[in-house]
Amino acid sequence: MRSSITKLAVAAVIVAAVIAGFHFFAGGGGTKPCLAWDCVISKIMDANTAEFDIIIGEEGKAPVIHEMIMGSKIRWTLSGMESTNIIDLGTSQRLSLDFVNKKAVYTSLKDLPQMPNYMDQLRNFITMLEKTPGFTVEDIGDQVIDGQTLHGFKAKHPKAEIEIWADPKTGLPVRIVKQEGQMKVICENMRFDVPMNESLFDMNAPEGYKIEKQELNLFGSTEEDFIEWLRVQAEVFGNGVFPDDVSIEFYVKTAATMKDKLDKLTMSDDEKTALEIKLQKGLMFIRFFKGEGKWVYAGKGVKLGDAGTAIFWYRPAGSQTYHVIYGDLNVKDIAEADLPRPIDKQ
Repeated sequence: MRSSITKLAVAAVIVAAVIAGFHFFAGGGGTKPCLAWDCVISKIMDANTAEFDIIIGEEGKAPVIHEMIMGSKIRWTLSGMESTNIIDLGTSQRLSLDFVNKKAVYTSLKDLPQMPNYMDQLRNFITMLEKTPGFTVEDIGDQVIDGQTLHGFKAKHPKAEIEIWADPKTGLPVRIVKQEGQMKVICENMRFDVPMNESLFDMNAPEGYKIEKQELNLFGSTEEDFIEWLRVQAEVFGNGVFPDDVSIEFYVKTAATMKDKLDKLTMSDDEKTALEIKLQKGLMFIRFFKGEGKWVYAGKGVKLGDAGTAIFWYRPAGSQTYHVIYGDLNVKDIAEADLPRPIDKQ
């Protein structure tokens, strides 16, 4: 039986991205376009439906997520995957459909922020950004992107940088690039207030599908969860060697390869479920990183069990020292001056 573990783990990351407010959407404009930040942002609040593509990482190097939004419901598919996910923010439920194995997995999204609908969440997120000290906006003028002349704005926040590119003829955003911490997210091919087929957002499993249920705590990941994730990456996917990278971008990019490896494993359903949970929780540690400053990964090519090589370090919130994880997955508290490489070279 082909495994759906990778699909579900990637789904957890994208669901988390949705909840964290990666995306910005625009509504219809007036007859005379206004190319000012306030005008572009005002359009973001008005759309009833939206359809666009999302790229986590660099264009041309990462899979494309196609996303559709209708009210509080979201439907998305990841290129290269024979599955789709439907998320109902109103009921805090996700339905993952595996078309090959005819499997439907319902996930209860624990700790999902309660809100009337997704557009209300966007309004709250944008309002929060604009009210945060240190938030600034720069008009960066016209630029040709993919053969189209667009007018851009760069908005800076202490923990994020956002570029919004609008069509000069309509004033509608068509492309958004957001850098949050160490994650880059691109939204493109954006369309708004387009007709949607309600059946595409049906939360009922198709007839004949095997139904499973699970729960997912999006915000409960710990350092211990991440360490176990590193162990799984080395033992299950890396032949005893840690992965080249641990970023969300890298994980999404290599999801298809991981799925192929998982398909060849002989495991019981209970073992697959346990492995899936470990993958999800470890990824959440990176996605919702709560440390001070940046994390550093240096585990490429390092073998599991190498006690003398540091593979990951970061400074926990409120700490004066850094947590350094070694190749044997032990953790030490290290002063900044004693880190594996100087802080200014990270």
